[in-house]
Amino acid sequence: MQERRKKRGPIIDFLLLGLIVTLTTVILVIILSKDEFKFQKISASKEEPKTESVNSNLSTESSAFPGIRIVTDVSNDKRTPFAIHYPQTDNKVFNDAVLQYISDSKENYLASMKKNKDKEAMGELNISLETFPYREHYYSFVLTKMEYLGGANHEVSTKTFFINNETGEQITIQTLLQNDENNLSTLAANVRKDLQKNLQIKDELFTDELLKATEPKWSNFNRFAIVDDSLQFYFNEYEIASGAAGAPIVKLPLSLINPLLASEFQIAMENVKPTNPPPTGDPNKKRIALTFDDGPHPKVTEQILNILDKYHAKATFFMLGSRVQYYPDIARDVLARGHEIGNHSWNHPVLTKLTQEQVMKEYNTTANEIEKAINHGATVFRPPYGATNDTINAEIPIPVVLWSIDTLDWKHRNAQQLLPHVKNNLHNNAIVLMHDIHQSTADGLDAVLAYLQEQGYEFVTVSEILPYRQ
Repeated sequence: MQERRKKRGPIIDFLLLGLIVTLTTVILVIILSKDEFKFQKISASKEEPKTESVNSNLSTESSAFPGIRIVTDVSNDKRTPFAIHYPQTDNKVFNDAVLQYISDSKENYLASMKKNKDKEAMGELNISLETFPYREHYYSFVLTKMEYLGGANHEVSTKTFFINNETGEQITIQTLLQNDENNLSTLAANVRKDLQKNLQIKDELFTDELLKATEPKWSNFNRFAIVDDSLQFYFNEYEIASGAAGAPIVKLPLSLINPLLASEFQIAMENVKPTNPPPTGDPNKKRIALTFDDGPHPKVTEQILNILDKYHAKATFFMLGSRVQYYPDIARDVLARGHEIGNHSWNHPVLTKLTQEQVMKEYNTTANEIEKAINHGATVFRPPYGATNDTINAEIPIPVVLWSIDTLDWKHRNAQQLLPHVKNNLHNNAIVLMHDIHQSTADGLDAVLAYLQEQGYEFVTVSEILPYRQ
């Protein structure tokens, strides 16, 4: 028995040693595998986007412009909200260029907010779109970016695209100026002169930055748009002036720089219309312009539109930007039914008590909101309370319109008093002031329209009646 035990001893020892080696090997393999997995995970993480993903609602809608769609990208994320609008066409190259700008803007915004050490800070990114058609198939797209990263101030910058929508070609400033550096020098001198003589921002200009930004270099003038009869150049906030100047815009009449332009963009000088064209219709015909301020209203405006349809009457609606923002679908309905839309400021202040910068902010923010809602700019402007002056009128780029008959509907709020106020003050080519935010106005409007129609009045928009009031 003792001899058997002695013989088994080495065998058992050998087996135990083998078991230990095997277990050690398995443990080492597991450890090495985990380390490799960690390494792969770290390597993979370096390839992931640096910005956090944010849920957003993306939609695409057709527009009033052939071949142009509007893309809306909105996120209500609590810390990093954004609202972005940009154009889309049938041309992939153009779409890719726009999308690159949008993607870069979003990524930089989200990355900056992620790096912000103040985790309670809230950011904001808004990119608004203005679309300006020129001739039959040229479009200027102006993308204005307002970015706030939780600091003291926001930043405003502009990106523009000018395209031939038939070919998809992006038109550069070189193409516009015939690739002629002499034309560029002349243009640069005009832009600099316009900025230096602008009384509203003259004292806010940074001399060195202005001179540098208006040197005759092609890269200095790549933010431009053709808007109606002017070539506009955009400067970012703080680029050439203090924050009080906002984001300066230079507007050069095409008639001034016509010889500098390539032939397809020149205007026929003999066809340039005077600022105030004379009336072409019968001056003795009875006309009246009905106007409605302070809307749109989700209930009253629609009631008024239905009454106007009943009498085949056209009117002008002076809208507040703060309300268009909430009811863009009603603004679109107003335009679709053939009425004119006017700008009535953002939130109805007394403009004469504001600085010129504040006045233009009231105008521009509303203009942008209306453009965004209806893909069309407001054609007339009415200052709240009729409070304006020559300085304000000179800065507003569209006709400033008051009224000749005040129905006082804002004061009496009585449907029965609407018609008497019109009757007692009625005259040809009158502009009637009413408000589409009062139920009493909607209730009394039918009687007004019936009476005016009986008297032989034609219902026209403000823009149609202005030539007869000069």
